[in-house]
Amino acid sequence: MFKAAIFDLDGTLLDRERSLASFIDSQYDRFPGELGHIPKEQFMQRFIELDARGYRWKDEVYQQLVVEFGITDISWEIMLADYLSRFKEHCVGFPGLTDMLGELQKNSVQLALITNGPGQLQLDSIRALGIEDYFSVALVSGIEGISKPDPRIFEKALEALGVKPHEAVYIGDHPENDIAAAKAVGMSAIWMENPHGQAPTADFKVSHLQQLPALVANDAIEISGFEPLYAEEIVALFYGTVHSVNAADYLPEQLAAWAPEALRQEKVEQWRVSLAENKTFVAWKDGKLAGFADLAADGKLDRLYVHQDYQGRGIAGRLLREIEQEARRQKVVELKVEASITAKPFFEHCGFTVIEPQTIERRGVRLKNYRMAKALHDLNENNG
Repeated sequence: MFKAAIFDLDGTLLDRERSLASFIDSQYDRFPGELGHIPKEQFMQRFIELDARGYRWKDEVYQQLVVEFGITDISWEIMLADYLSRFKEHCVGFPGLTDMLGELQKNSVQLALITNGPGQLQLDSIRALGIEDYFSVALVSGIEGISKPDPRIFEKALEALGVKPHEAVYIGDHPENDIAAAKAVGMSAIWMENPHGQAPTADFKVSHLQQLPALVANDAIEISGFEPLYAEEIVALFYGTVHSVNAADYLPEQLAAWAPEALRQEKVEQWRVSLAENKTFVAWKDGKLAGFADLAADGKLDRLYVHQDYQGRGIAGRLLREIEQEARRQKVVELKVEASITAKPFFEHCGFTVIEPQTIERRGVRLKNYRMAKALHDLNENNG
């Protein structure tokens, strides 16, 4: 179990889209004489577009609205002041917010919060949600003078909690400011799924807050070495993953050439030998085989596959960290891999770069993949 859980606010605990829409609707109605010449739906839509999910300062938003809509009877400064003082009245949390935080507290998980934004506005939002008492540490960029993704704000939270990076998990909705930044300081990261992007480097992904307590309490992914008796189950995982997960990027005839059913038993015997010769890591979740990866003698990442039922749960990232640590122990300075179309985004977000795309042939069928590499000598040994 993680000792601490550190949260982002907007888009993670605070349903910012609903909250902002409610506020804009209310503000429009408060100033009928000043804004009534603009259709409400048009005003709301343009505000939301300019707001850019909260990543654009509101002074810029209001100044732009004044220009675009020819607003002359009220200044942007007055509208901004109205926003800063009244947004808290419209703050709405995601379903199950306080139940989730309460359950984590009952499990003796320390809670902290890191949020970017103006100090008083963010503090007001936290209080409006009724969650301030759950957090022993709350860091707001406007008060601290440092913002995510700066590692210092994460390190300050960890120090205040008295935990090491690997003992904490960060939960957020932004791929860079939250997920990549937290992992850069050595924390695990849980991505709150949303339609605005992807976070393939996240250790876990959740779609609602109610999933978090069990995930934080049961973070254990067990890693073992390879045993010959695992070979048949590992090959079955390989076949299942190729014919399901990789089906999004390859044609049926390509999948059949990549993992031909007629050669399954032959592959079991071949892999029983090659996985034993290589440095192989096997991932287990709740006693079930979840994935595997192996490092060849020449320092190449030979295989990395995760069971189709365990996609997006941090298995691939954990296996890759084991491989990288082993490669560093072996004094490998550049880790190479041939990545499928499907796996390419994952490796890119883990720091690999494409050397070149290539077309390989399997049993007379051509398949595209990518030669990729990652320098290891500059990696932080504490990560993972």
